[in-house]
Amino acid sequence: MVRLDSAILHAIVRHIEEKEKVPERVRVRSRQYQITYLDDHRQRLEDAIQRRDPDRLNMLFGQLPGRIKYQQLRPARPAARKVPPKPAHRSAKSPAKRPIRTAARRRVRGR
Repeated sequence: MVRLDSAILHAIVRHIEEKEKVPERVRVRSRQYQITYLDDHRQRLEDAIQRRDPDRLNMLFGQLPGRIKYQQLRPARPAARKVPPKPAHRSAKSPAKRPIRTAARRRVRGR
């Protein structure tokens, strides 16, 4: 788990340094992760990027492990088609079923 945390943090920093943009999602080890930034950390990162302030960016990168949450995104699978069940065919050999008598009917007929 620690390696995954570290890999996700490195992917975020790499993305910020290359594209000068704070990512919402990162891909690590062929899996997609949704990133949630706590407090106003995302806004502070964007401000430091706009000001081109490397000292502030490094400080914010140091706080990054405690300020993000991530969740693995599942690949979208096509919805399974619902096939209606086939109606039961009555064969000519099976006898017709008689209706079930209830207790109330028995009492009425027994009079």
